Amino acid sequence: MSMAKTILLVDDDTGFRSTVASVLERAGVDVAEVPDGIAALEYLTRNFPTLPDLIVSDLNMPLMDGGTLCRRVREISAYNAVPFVILSATVETTGADLTNIPADLCLSKQSPLADILAQLQDRSEEHTSELQSRQYLV
Repeated sequence: MSMAKTILLVDDDTGFRSTVASVLERAGVDVAEVPDGIAALEYLTRNFPTLPDLIVSDLNMPLMDGGTLCRRVREISAYNAVPFVILSATVETTGADLTNIPADLCLSKQSPLADILAQLQDRSEEHTSELQSRQYLV
């Protein structure tokens, strides 16, 4: 089992972002941290053609929320294959409908970090398998 090598972590809550980043780094992941969707798009542009293996974003943020960020990432052909995970407390607290957001996965911030890490690892492995199968088709 292998986790993504690089994760772009997008969250305006500095404490939560630092905690998640610390857990991911202990699991051997390089984490790039940004506070909002605009900063995430700037990061992607600045580091192109190197892309993160996974984008994990909060839903509710100032400047650009996670839903808008996800839609923007999906509109840009250079980025649209990067798996996108929404990590939000909104799912439990408001029962928010996330069906209009083209994320690969939506997780609750209320979940234990070990469960979140396991879900991110699973998504990363699925993406790696998808990429490997595409290579055989070319």
